[in-house]
Amino acid sequence: VDENGKEVVSPLEYETIGLLGTNCGIEDPDEVAYLNAIANDLGIDTIETGAMLATLMDHGQAKFGDVKFMEEALHDIRIGSERGKILAMGTGRVGKHFGFTRIPVIKNQAVSAYDPRVIEVTGISMMMTAQGADHTVGNLPGHDCKDQTTEQLADKSMPVQVACAIADSIGICLFGRSVTNENHELIVNAINAALGTELPVSFLHELGCATLKMEWEFNALAGFTDADNELPAFFYNEPLPPTGKTARHYAPEVSRYRDTWIASSS
Repeated sequence: VDENGKEVVSPLEYETIGLLGTNCGIEDPDEVAYLNAIANDLGIDTIETGAMLATLMDHGQAKFGDVKFMEEALHDIRIGSERGKILAMGTGRVGKHFGFTRIPVIKNQAVSAYDPRVIEVTGISMMMTAQGADHTVGNLPGHDCKDQTTEQLADKSMPVQVACAIADSIGICLFGRSVTNENHELIVNAINAALGTELPVSFLHELGCATLKMEWEFNALAGFTDADNELPAFFYNEPLPPTGKTARHYAPEVSRYRDTWIASSS
């Protein structure tokens, strides 16, 4: 709410606070709420928008924390100016247009607040998934990734990716997976009762696996390669304070694991 008690935006999501807030050098939650409301009016994603604006600031177009610059950029998107049309295309295409070198995207989707240098399972999920830098497809922020191999981390990623593909396919909330992951029989019984089908309990797992395979096949036919799956170079070259960690897993290794998984689950 503003100083008069009028609602500005609701809810103010944690990824919005991270990407549209601190990622852009903004510390005042009221300013984040104001920018969030504008993004909502425009119908644009706040993770992608925050990453795009921060990339502009990172390459010298404004100082971090410059709310006026951010507001003007969003206004350009609203009115459809030439600059606005470029900005509306998202972080990857904005970076390419301006010749930027540090572009935080995978498959042209902006990386969320889960840094793959630290949360390595999530990084591998983002490299493997057909959906790009989507942190919802296989996020395990609490997993201890230290000294684990690509294969070990991918083994942790795949069950979560399957569970997320199930949730996406039947339209259930990702945040409810702590319940739905453990109750496949209940969900299948509900589907059978509603549709008059006789699906086995294994249907959900099979659905999740089939969905992932279809997504990967689509990307392959669309021309995506390991180069598109790789993390941005700066994740490998720039240590992340205060841990000093850099990325240590590469797309060819991840793709080999994916192909082995496809063969074993067919």
